[in-house]
This record gives sequence, C-alpha cells and structure tokens, in this order.
Amino acid sequence: MKTLVTGAAGFLGSHLVEALLGCGAGVVAFDHRLCGKCLGEALLARTHAVEADIFDVAAVERAAEGVAAIFHCAAMVGVSAYAREPARTTETEEVGLRNVCSAALAQISKPIVVFASSSAVYGQVGGAQGLAESIEVAPTSNYGIAKRRAELFLAAQHAEFGLRSAAVRIFNIYGPRQDERLVLPRFIRRALANDPLEIYGEGEQTRDFVYVGDVVGAMLACANTIKGCEIVNACSGEETSVLSLARMVIALTGSCSEIVHKPPPAMRSAFEVARSFGSRAKLERLLGKLPRTPLRDGLQRTIEAARAEPAAAVRVNS
Repeated sequence: MKTLVTGAAGFLGSHLVEALLGCGAGVVAFDHRLCGKCLGEALLARTHAVEADIFDVAAVERAAEGVAAIFHCAAMVGVSAYAREPARTTETEEVGLRNVCSAALAQISKPIVVFASSSAVYGQVGGAQGLAESIEVAPTSNYGIAKRRAELFLAAQHAEFGLRSAAVRIFNIYGPRQDERLVLPRFIRRALANDPLEIYGEGEQTRDFVYVGDVVGAMLACANTIKGCEIVNACSGEETSVLSLARMVIALTGSCSEIVHKPPPAMRSAFEVARSFGSRAKLERLLGKLPRTPLRDGLQRTIEAARAEPAAAVRVNS
C-alpha cells in the first residue's frame, strides 16, 4: 500500500511514517522542511521524500499520485503560534486541507483522507462526562474554530463528491520527539535539569494525555476501516490535572525540581479550558479495542527517550 503523510517530519507525522514503514507500506513523506526536525535520516531514506509546501497544490497532487491513504498532519503547532499568528493558523488549515482533498479526488485510487483534528473543537463544553463526538461543540480559539471548519469541509466533500475521510480529534498528545511548544516535553526537560516546573494558575485544569503510539494506531485503523465520513476521538478517556502531571514527571525523573505557579498570559485566555477529557466509546465501536497506553508507562518511555537524546527535548519542529 502506498501512502502520503503531510507534515511528515513533525512530531505526529514522523511517528506515522515510522509505523507505516513498519507495516510494509510505501510512504511519500511530504514536508516543507524534511531535515532537522523529527524524521531521522534512516527513516527518511526509506521514504519517497518530497520537500514542498502544503500551500503548493500542484506539489500536493503530484505527491498523492496512486496513494491509498493520505494522512494530513501538516499544521502550525503550539498555543503561542496560534495566538501570535491567528490568520496564518487558519490559512494553513483551510488551504492545506483544500489542497489535500483536491489531490485525493483527482486520484483514480480514491484515497481516504485521515485528518489530524483536535479536541480544541470542543472548546468550553467539557464537564464530568467524557467528551463524545455527538455533542454540540463550541470552539473558542482560532485553532479550534479552524479545525472545526476543516471537519465540516470534509463532511461537505463526502456529501458532494464521495470523498472518504476520518477527522481524528486528538486530545493532548505526547511522546518521544515532541518539542517544547507543548507542556509535557517542557516539564521533562526542566525536571531532568532540576529546574522549576512552571504551571499556569493552580494547575487544577484537567487534560486527556494520550500517547502518540495510540494516536497513530487510531489513525491507521481509520484508514483501514472507515468507508464514509467520520469524526473519531483519539484519547485515553482519562483526565489528569496539570499539577498531577508535573508531580508525576518529577517523581519519574527523580528530580529535585520545584513547582512554580504563574498567572496565565492574557493571549492564552481563549485556549484555556477548566476540564477536558474524551470518550472512547465511538472509537471502540468503529475500530475495536485499540491499545491504550497508561499515562505512567507513556511518561516513562518519553523520559527515557529524552535521557537518551537530550537534544530532542529542545528541538523546534516548525
């Protein structure tokens, strides 16, 4: 099976490339910068590498020739980037997905598009129950709104042209090779250096931390299973407070770090939610019982990877 991964050199994209190669699939690795990010030279050498921009519709269409699936991961990363460049965030989502769908529809092979969406589409609707795909969403950030618009665009492409797709709503993903624009690798690097871990507010806000391998497994299962157009959560189904996460990182690293509480920057207000965790019910109904890595085990793997390759903890994957 031949596949295309956009954003292939980024955090999620590189793990998808690795898994696809491990399954014996052919991989077209598409990224605006293939070297110096997450995709190591050994993996890159086993792909058909295409260094081009997701805004280049002709390049995307050429890369998609004859593929059975397109895993669309190309996007901006990190709350700071979304807050600093809201128009660029929206444009990247909109134009990138439009180009991917156009390329998919142009293929005789009629590939499925597996899109990396986000739990940010739920916005402030979180509560005591796991967030389910069927609830009415209320995104508040430019990023969440852009991802929701992308989901609606995929639904329209299916209704009008029969394009098969899966929008995978990824919760707080983590794992080896992730950079410090996300909270967990930042915690790990600082803990390994015995530096203070900074938390916004009291740290009681909860998140659903899902291991990257579990997200990859869900995306691969979608590509092999979904026949129409679906939205599926990729989550652990468990909520963990940011304060608990920091304490767990300190314990697992054997660090002497202290926890420091800071007021959240005003620019982050639209991105902050008090409580967020997902429901796995639809995922398991559609795709079966997929692996779910316990948080402690996933953290241990991520910490071990950071110890083995310290530079990975500070790499910037833009």
